[in-house]
Amino acid sequence: MNNDRAKENTDVIKLGEFTLNMRRHTLQKSGRDIELTQVEFQIIEYFFLNPDTALDRTDILSKVWGSNYFGEEKIVDVNIRRLRMKIEDEPSSPKHLVTVWGMGYKWNSGN
Repeated sequence: MNNDRAKENTDVIKLGEFTLNMRRHTLQKSGRDIELTQVEFQIIEYFFLNPDTALDRTDILSKVWGSNYFGEEKIVDVNIRRLRMKIEDEPSSPKHLVTVWGMGYKWNSGN
């Protein structure tokens, strides 16, 4: 039982008011579940594994959609916008999932 408990703890990342459970594929904000699609979850997981690190669209695209994806890079922007609607208090003025101009996006864990 202790071994299972230790394993579960490594599958949980807490950043501020957010808790990501990678085993259960859940995201909570202040204890409330946020419903995510599989793609949204993969994007959030990538950010949570790289907090405060600017990730460019190409990196996000490769990580989530795979290196063989040949569609529009703008699919990343569309999903970031959807995520902001779900996680930010004011999606038009994001504090967590912020734009890094000329680069891409980063998860700001300082707020």
